[in-house]
Amino acid sequence: MDIQELIKHPQESLSVELKAWIDPETSEGIAKIVKAAIALRNYGGGYLLIGFDDETGTPIFEGIPDNLEKLFHIDNIQGFVTKYSSEPFEITIHFPTLKGKKFPVVEIPSGVKTPVAMKKDLNDNGGQPLLREHEVYIRSLNSNNKPSTTKATWKDWNNIIEVCFENREADIGRFLRRHLGGLSPEIIKQLAVSFMEAAQPDKTTEESAHEYLQESEKRYEAVIEERGVTLPKHGAWEVAVIIDGDVPSHSANLAFLNLLNSNNSRYTGWPIWIILQNTSDDNKRPYVEQSSWEAFIITDRSIDFWRLNPTGKFFLRSALADDVVGGSRSPKPLKAFDFGLATYRTGEAIAVALSFAKAMGCALGVCRA
Repeated sequence: MDIQELIKHPQESLSVELKAWIDPETSEGIAKIVKAAIALRNYGGGYLLIGFDDETGTPIFEGIPDNLEKLFHIDNIQGFVTKYSSEPFEITIHFPTLKGKKFPVVEIPSGVKTPVAMKKDLNDNGGQPLLREHEVYIRSLNSNNKPSTTKATWKDWNNIIEVCFENREADIGRFLRRHLGGLSPEIIKQLAVSFMEAAQPDKTTEESAHEYLQESEKRYEAVIEERGVTLPKHGAWEVAVIIDGDVPSHSANLAFLNLLNSNNSRYTGWPIWIILQNTSDDNKRPYVEQSSWEAFIITDRSIDFWRLNPTGKFFLRSALADDVVGGSRSPKPLKAFDFGLATYRTGEAIAVALSFAKAMGCALGVCRA
């Protein structure tokens, strides 16, 4: 992930936690860092941004320590995390800048295979426990679907264990790649064809997805006409995803948008579905239309239109970066195509759509994106 892009428009999610300024030389400051690190690790990795308002995402320029890099030196922060975590894991500290000021970003890696708990009590100066031995922390959603760091309850254990199993499955995948790597392309092709034939894709679902794609394209054209905007020449890629199966009931309210945004993973500096709830620009803020949340976002680096329907339908149309990201070295619009980036973005959209389905209460394997 591009850390500089991450702090330009920070927003709390299950993989991103924002904290006001913390003093890592105090027990209270250490407790906040350790608790966040364990919670993010159990969630599957993420980022702790320090020096930001957790409600608005705005940077706090007052009270920035003069010895910032010394206070948040990797040796100090790594030492705290290792001392109190039941399973050691290596963190990374970044110091990106905003308006000439540095802000610490603690990167927590993915890969947890067993739940991480407190290894020992962490007490304040008076001997009172701030964090207790054996406690397990997780990034979870409160009653209004806002992300927060909390002690794990019975509702969280299913997700914690699932993350651990997914990482173990990834190890199995790496094992298979090592041992299948020597097979000839012909054998790999035969295996792929066999798997595709056995899958027997549901044509009805494909037709429904195609219909939703066409419906969303028409909605995109209608929004352009409604707003009276003239867009620069550009190519675009688009994706329509439908959850196939029984989807729990949801409504196009703020709680639903918060739920998806909290599970809107950032694999790069920007999430694939850009949800700017806190922006002051009304033209970029999401709104409800035809029982769906949608947004039309135009910046100097992107042109995006998306729809999120509580029945389990998601659409995204995004301009090709080759055509909208300017610069002296950038190609002229409609003259180049980075198909590697387009492939990556497609995979990212599928991964995030699966996260949306899971967040909506859809048991993957029963319903699928």
